[in-house]
Amino acid sequence: MRSLAPVEGIRIEVSEGHQIPIVNLTAARTGNDEDKNTLALALGNVCRDIGFFYVENHGVPADFLRRVVKQTHLFFELPESEKLKIHISNSPCHRGYFPIGEENALHSPIRDIKEGFDMALELPPDDPDVVAGKPFHGPNTWPESLPEFRSTMLRLYDEWRHVCEEISGLFAISLGLPEFFFADKTDKPLAQLRVVKYLPQEELTPEGAIGCGTHSDYGIVSLIWQIDVPGLQVQNRKGDWINAPRIPGAFVCPIGDMMTRWTNDYWVATPHRVINSSKQHRHAATFFFDPNYDCEISPLDTFVGPERPARHEPTTMGAHVARGFNGTFAYRKSSA
Repeated sequence: MRSLAPVEGIRIEVSEGHQIPIVNLTAARTGNDEDKNTLALALGNVCRDIGFFYVENHGVPADFLRRVVKQTHLFFELPESEKLKIHISNSPCHRGYFPIGEENALHSPIRDIKEGFDMALELPPDDPDVVAGKPFHGPNTWPESLPEFRSTMLRLYDEWRHVCEEISGLFAISLGLPEFFFADKTDKPLAQLRVVKYLPQEELTPEGAIGCGTHSDYGIVSLIWQIDVPGLQVQNRKGDWINAPRIPGAFVCPIGDMMTRWTNDYWVATPHRVINSSKQHRHAATFFFDPNYDCEISPLDTFVGPERPARHEPTTMGAHVARGFNGTFAYRKSSA
């Protein structure tokens, strides 16, 4: 891999003949509006043409990320019986552990061979939405024997939420919207943090298996951290699969379904998948920056006109997430 000359806050990594942009987020927090606007416009071009990029200089401390790695490994080393105590089906708000086979990519005929842990915004019992029983709102569920796992993941959630707020501000500028257009749409987000462990691809079942099947993410943008080995692949606009190399200290960012809807397909969420051919277990962490449950999403007026009518019916983030979970999690299918 070699690096090309920096271009307006974005550099290009060339790997296996393909170019994947890497966005330096420094300009997003310097207070220099000219630099921020320049970066936003360049990032907008990336989202339109590719829909996938890395971020570096994101502000998450390296020593803290090492703590995340340790706690992630400790969690997956727990006995299966202990992890199953916090099975995601036991949570009224879809939080906790899911074993291999519990979640599979939507409409995929291939089985995902991964296990993971999902958490979301931590809410107290007296929160109005919790009291009202609003879906996906409530407390997280944690392994009793790993107290540091809870504090570590809660902090990572906050760190990554801040990074995604910066990225969404750049998105807004690039689309000709006020910088804080997304702020009131993400002030109580459905955003989820996931840590996951993938089996080596060699351990295939007779019916076939994959680390994670082809899918796009639900929200505005996601952060994907390939903790130890690569395996992520992105599909370009031509339909070709491109390996996303593991770049230490950088996170991979696919844009999500809501940006497709808001921009009326001007930006299109990029399909991606995981194939773990490393011959070892692969660990990763992902933050899905999904808007508020009641946030209404429909094509913005800027992207609709006589020559380009609205291509998506209005929906809410909560309805879109529910459709996705109902189609991917075995426990939700069985209880439907």
